[in-house]
Amino acid sequence: MSASGRILYQFPISHFSEKSRWNLDAKGISYRVHNLIPGLHLLVTKRLTKGVSGTVPILVDEEQVIHDSTDIALYLERAYPATPALIPSTAAERERVLELEDYFDTIVGKNVRRWVYAQLFDGNVDVRPLMFGALSPPVRLLGHAMYPLIRRTIRRQYIQTPAKVEASRVKLMEGIERLEGEIQGDPSRYLVGSSLSIADITAAALYAPMMMPEASPYALQPGQAVPPALAEMRARLLARPAGQWFLRRYQEDRRRLAHGFTTGTETESG
Repeated sequence: MSASGRILYQFPISHFSEKSRWNLDAKGISYRVHNLIPGLHLLVTKRLTKGVSGTVPILVDEEQVIHDSTDIALYLERAYPATPALIPSTAAERERVLELEDYFDTIVGKNVRRWVYAQLFDGNVDVRPLMFGALSPPVRLLGHAMYPLIRRTIRRQYIQTPAKVEASRVKLMEGIERLEGEIQGDPSRYLVGSSLSIADITAAALYAPMMMPEASPYALQPGQAVPPALAEMRARLLARPAGQWFLRRYQEDRRRLAHGFTTGTETESG
């Protein structure tokens, strides 16, 4: 099937969207992306899901509409079993992969989002290039005009209070400990078995805004300003097996997939 019948609706800045892009790329499945503006995205997501969900990513695959990044990963395994398997076939390994994927998705994802946004906003870092850079010029202008409202909404919905930001930091470090236990301190290992799984993709993609690895949307650019707390956290993690594991997953897995597969891109304002 061509990419024309398969569209991923997303925010370029979203690490949950990065997770779904990686899942699609790992399966070798062609697709296009529609980039949306936060806030105005509800006009699209509510229509696609008949009011069920207002979040991204959403995958439209011909007549199928799948929302939530985990549901997208599971759908791809069911719908495209002939492509490389990202869930083991043995019962014990399958159970472990699904449990780890759920842990990193539900615990790590939201806490990375809160903690990283708090550091970026407190450090007055301009996130507009990452948020709107992939949009067409007219839509990009609209996004820039809406940015003050988007920023206030993110603070209210995701960051909330300093106490919640600190609680998120604690959860993130618990996730690091869990990951290092699963790989037994060896950055070359996958979380389960000897090949890439949806558990590895979930953990690597959702920590990516903190680690800023090459081949990710969050890769450090020359002269890019990084808030001190975020830079310190990244440096501390790079000295640990988990930090090296994140880099290896992007260098050895994500980069290979990105270079071997091309997606089309379109933009929408809402």
